[in-house]
Amino acid sequence: MAVFGGILLFLSIIALILFLVLSVVSLIKRNGKMKRNLKIAASAFGAIIVSFVIIGASPDSGTESTTPKKEKLSSEQIAQQKAENERKAKAKAEAEAKIKAEEAAKAKAEAERKAKEKAQKFANAKPIDYPHLKKNPDRYKGQFVKYTGEIIQIMEDDNYSNIRIAVTKDSYGYNYDDVIFVEYPDVTDYVEGDVVSVWGEITGDYSYTSQAGWDISIPGMLAEKVSK
Repeated sequence: MAVFGGILLFLSIIALILFLVLSVVSLIKRNGKMKRNLKIAASAFGAIIVSFVIIGASPDSGTESTTPKKEKLSSEQIAQQKAENERKAKAKAEAEAKIKAEEAAKAKAEAERKAKEKAQKFANAKPIDYPHLKKNPDRYKGQFVKYTGEIIQIMEDDNYSNIRIAVTKDSYGYNYDDVIFVEYPDVTDYVEGDVVSVWGEITGDYSYTSQAGWDISIPGMLAEKVSK
């Protein structure tokens, strides 16, 4: 139908032009054929309109749908697609597992490094000569040290301990005049009279008022470890 409409349109346009020209010629020559030529031209114009109607009504005219038809997959294609999806899922899982393993390895290495540094720090810790420490505790603030001495007083509150330790040993035992004040963020099983070792940082001068009302200043220490 579209082809027929196209042919009809082409012929109608030619006829319209031809008989319009003949009508003009007839008007000039006054041969009496102008009215007939105009009727034929009008018929050609009507045929043009009919041609457009035929072309528009043709089932193969117009714009074809651009939506692609969904092809039905064969069983082989479905199997291939499934295998590809499984391969991608496996690759993703392996990549995630690799990342987790690397993170775990880094965390383990970091923990081992810190543990090694801590062990080295404890191994290298040494006491500061008490007369020098007593003279100016703030000078040694932040230094990591180790002292061994006798507990002359220990007080605990919840998960915190305050310990006074005599750290200078002489022929009679430990000198109660050479004392450091140790703060320890935990409780222990130790009591007065026990000899213990403490590791930690010097915090500077520690001042307190004794039961007798005396203002006393001694070196302070924040312990990380208390052990026999």
